Amino acid sequence: MTLNEAARTLIGAGADATLVTINPDGTPQVSVVWVALQSTPDGDELVSAHLSDAYKKVRNVRRNPNVALTILAPPKPGQQREYLSVNGTARIVEGGAPELLKDLATALLGSAEHFPPADAPDGFLTRIRIDAVGGHGPWVD
Repeated sequence: MTLNEAARTLIGAGADATLVTINPDGTPQVSVVWVALQSTPDGDELVSAHLSDAYKKVRNVRRNPNVALTILAPPKPGQQREYLSVNGTARIVEGGAPELLKDLATALLGSAEHFPPADAPDGFLTRIRIDAVGGHGPWVD
C-alpha cells in the first residue's frame, strides 16, 4: 500500500509512533518507537530500529508479525486531535539500526551527536508492510 500525501507529510523525516505487538499469551504489548517511511517496489513500509534483539517487541514480531501503530498529528486549537492508525505485517531484519537511528535522531531530536552511541551494534530493523490505514484525518477516505 502507498500512503497518501497527507500521511507522508505527517510522518515526514521521522515520527514518534505507538507500536502494538502481541505477547505469547495473546495480550497486547505497547512501545513508543521512532519510525521512518521508506518506499519499496511493493509499496510503503514503516521502519523502526533497535540496537538489541532483547526487546520484547522484537521477540513478539518474530513470533507473530501482526502489528498496529498510531501516530498523533500536532494539535490544532479547538479541534479533535488527528491521528493515523496503521495495521501491518512486520518482519525483523538484521543490521542497519545505527544508520536509521542517526537519521531519526536528527529529524526528531535535532542532532545525532549523542545517539546512537559511536560503538552501537548493527542491531535490527522492524520493517512493517502497511496493510490498512485508519484514524482521524485526511489519510482516511
